[in-house]
Amino acid sequence: MHGRKAPYTASGIRRVPCVRCGRPARFQWQICSDDRLYRPLCEKCDLELNRMVLRWAGFPDWAEKLKDYAEKMAI
Repeated sequence: MHGRKAPYTASGIRRVPCVRCGRPARFQWQICSDDRLYRPLCEKCDLELNRMVLRWAGFPDWAEKLKDYAEKMAI
């Protein structure tokens, strides 16, 4: 499972697979309870993680935020 203490560079993130599904990574997440390791994520898994967090945090406009984010990321 890929992960590292320092953030991946823009070119480095594209060299590793998504930690969840194995597709090419484009984004990264850092989770405190995971020793603060940066974990690579593909576009689809990053979008799903954002969806879960926005809903969990109780944003009433989570769907709009997610749509805007997906459009900015060209997903």
